[in-house]
Amino acid sequence: MAIESLRVLCTAMDAAAIGTWGRIEFGRLPGRRFDEASVTDNLLFTLQNQVPGLLTYQSNQVQERDSGADWEWWIGDDQAGWVCLRIQAKRVYEDNTYRMLKHPGAGEDAFQYDTLIKGCDPDQARYAFHVFYNGWPEGTFEEGTYWAPPAQWNACPALSPYKDCRHAEPRHYGCAIISSYDVKKLSDGEIVAPTAARFRVQKYLSAALPWSYAFGFPPRDPKREEQRWHPRLDRGDWVDRVHGTLDVLTRRGGARGARDASGHLGEIPIDRDQRTFELPSYIEAMRRSTPGRFEPASEDETPAAPQTVIVERKPKRARRRK
Repeated sequence: MAIESLRVLCTAMDAAAIGTWGRIEFGRLPGRRFDEASVTDNLLFTLQNQVPGLLTYQSNQVQERDSGADWEWWIGDDQAGWVCLRIQAKRVYEDNTYRMLKHPGAGEDAFQYDTLIKGCDPDQARYAFHVFYNGWPEGTFEEGTYWAPPAQWNACPALSPYKDCRHAEPRHYGCAIISSYDVKKLSDGEIVAPTAARFRVQKYLSAALPWSYAFGFPPRDPKREEQRWHPRLDRGDWVDRVHGTLDVLTRRGGARGARDASGHLGEIPIDRDQRTFELPSYIEAMRRSTPGRFEPASEDETPAAPQTVIVERKPKRARRRK
């Protein structure tokens, strides 16, 4: 995948988030419901069809209980190394909470987010994130807008108020990403509170971003809004950019992490040796297979999550000598 394809991926993710918003909003009607699995299936199918170079695999739901993940991203190449994201998806409910964050974990883990975190390690470039599927009618929280104040929205790297930001619109939060460490901190901090207070939308979205931001922040200058990255960053290594963004969102989290990642990507220290250079057997087998046609041949080739997405940077072609 080239840098241009990564731009296509981010654009497709924003469009998919808007589509998800519409489905979740529609799902509030009597007799309508979209669960996390069906939304995830639709999202990843859409991305595979729109973005060249993506390899996706769908398996059964059994693995989720052991890993706490609905899907994995593997990003990189054999030379630069690989970064892994394990993601747990949760939808908003009609009471404007993420009530299923209380889902129990595997084994002795209290909650599913504990299981997810236990299977990841930022020091090995393996990150745990939640993606929230959102959607509600305009005016639900404030008249004339989809936004949900008093959340401090982080979509604008220029720190403009949410009403003035031109980097993102509220429905880009149809798929909102947040570090699972932040989810745990916010959930455990009010563990005895009623569901309506403990899992309310505004509390979690105050530390969340549109999910496409995990692959690249828009520029601070709104006059450059048609470009995903500043040209200076385009000349860098995009695997480093993704790695640095995920690292700062994990370790610093929330609004501060978002601002740091958007304005100082080139200054984020990255330890490339933390990345994976020996991929799991199921990832290697998937890379050898035809997209959509992979079947595990052994237990070692069984993926860790129901869905897997590989974003592989293809090697550059050698220039011909004149």
